[in-house]
Amino acid sequence: MDAHRVVALQSGDYSAFTDVFGMFWEKVYDYLVRKTHSPEAAKDLTQLVFIKVWKYRATLATDVPLNEQIFRKTKQVFIDWLRQEARKRQHFPDFAELPDIAMPGSADTAFEMRTDVQSALKTLPPKRKEIFELRHIYGYSYKEISELLGISTKTVDSQLVKANIQLRKILQTSIYLAVISHIVQEMN
Repeated sequence: MDAHRVVALQSGDYSAFTDVFGMFWEKVYDYLVRKTHSPEAAKDLTQLVFIKVWKYRATLATDVPLNEQIFRKTKQVFIDWLRQEARKRQHFPDFAELPDIAMPGSADTAFEMRTDVQSALKTLPPKRKEIFELRHIYGYSYKEISELLGISTKTVDSQLVKANIQLRKILQTSIYLAVISHIVQEMN
């Protein structure tokens, strides 16, 4: 049944596309709402998925289930969206969104710590940084990250361990200075 739909799509049959859209729109939208936590973004991304299905219909395979092909495109669109969102934020320019990670009572120290965290994140290799952000900023599980990026969960784990070691080394001095600053303030 899928093969006939794919052949019809490949030939530009708009009614076949309308059928496919009707069959998968809600599933794609629900998936994207869960991932983006934004109905508006999910709606836009869902439309983009089906635009890509239509635009690249000639590349659809008749021997792969249509459901699998659509969700592969959905994951690609979602990853592109995550990257775009990360670029927009330029690694946390809105400091109000970040929790206080410094010692209480020192706004300057909190600001400095946030700046240090931003700088430290920029030192990570691109793929490691992407994995770190998906896990610690967006809250994805190891399995979800491995599926999104097409890598094993062991690779996800390995990259997160390396990221944590690298960040810990870089941030160690900043944390030490924040603690010393807090102690000095408490003594005065």
